[in-house]
Amino acid sequence: MGPLEKIMKQVLNPTGNAPIHHCMLSIKDGRRGLNFSRAIGTTGEGGQPVDHACRFRTGSITKLFTATVLLQLAEEGFLKLDDLFLGRINEDIRKRLSGLHCLEQVDHSHTITILHLLNHTSGLQDYFSGDERFLGCVLENPRQTWNWELVMEKYFAYGLNQTPVNAPGKGYHYADTNYLLLAVLIEQLTGQPLSEVYHDRILTPLGLSATYLEFFSFPGQGTPVVYPYYGAQSLERVNTSFDWGGGGLISSMHELDVFIHRLLKGELFKKTETLHLLMKCESAIPVSDSTRKLLQYGLGIQRQDLPGYSFYGHYSAYGGLVFYEPRHEISIVLNLNQAAAVHKAAWLFKKVIEEFYQA
Repeated sequence: MGPLEKIMKQVLNPTGNAPIHHCMLSIKDGRRGLNFSRAIGTTGEGGQPVDHACRFRTGSITKLFTATVLLQLAEEGFLKLDDLFLGRINEDIRKRLSGLHCLEQVDHSHTITILHLLNHTSGLQDYFSGDERFLGCVLENPRQTWNWELVMEKYFAYGLNQTPVNAPGKGYHYADTNYLLLAVLIEQLTGQPLSEVYHDRILTPLGLSATYLEFFSFPGQGTPVVYPYYGAQSLERVNTSFDWGGGGLISSMHELDVFIHRLLKGELFKKTETLHLLMKCESAIPVSDSTRKLLQYGLGIQRQDLPGYSFYGHYSAYGGLVFYEPRHEISIVLNLNQAAAVHKAAWLFKKVIEEFYQA
């Protein structure tokens, strides 16, 4: 067993309240000629061995795909980032979203811009984590198929529109609600389902034939899917269609690596300035109160700074991540498939860099 496999093995823990049954890790280093892709462990208790080519739910890595589409549409003149969100959707949807953001009895809904949604400065509550009843509803009704209308019905029913975190543009608060609304906007502007937009604008041009929007498009030809856990519970039979534009894609380590490489080399944009705009990270995200370390957030992209390196990509709530360091041409994709192990994914990421790049 090599040194990277030994580090991977340290995070495995198939017992307890938050088991980690497997670890998948890919590292590509263009300068050193390193091409490492491994998986160790099983699909679950008594499960089959996991292969490095298996597909998985990408979680919030999907946000980077959604942001890419929005920036492409901006380049093509479909929108401006400072456009008011409610001003770009039809009257019927505006009525459904009436009173979306009411802070101290003042309605700020009509001041939310597309940019506010992209960089999580809208102040909107997160429909998933803002009220524990949403997750309870999902787990109690695992076969429920979700669409954005049903999600927003819960948002209003739980009074989340009455408890925004801040006025639009006045602070950062990560919320899946932002990317749910951006997905609605994409469908409005293009007249296509979000799954088709992903295919036409990203998946087909990059040859990502195994990547798809789960529950909304045909899986296509590809390797088996390994499913995440939420604590001790497997989510294999839980319909997570509520993730949609904020976390609904299924992909593989190889295809996520292709995506992050070619995205950050500017191949999905017509203008260099668009890539620079995407990568302009300003909003600070606390990673841990104990270490006081921060991530920086841009337009659907996160920057993880480590000594001597600046990686760009995104974490997943399923204990996964994809990051690329443009200056050193290093990409890292990993997945633990445990929603209670995002911190373990961050630890593994940093451990790899410390051991192999900061020695």
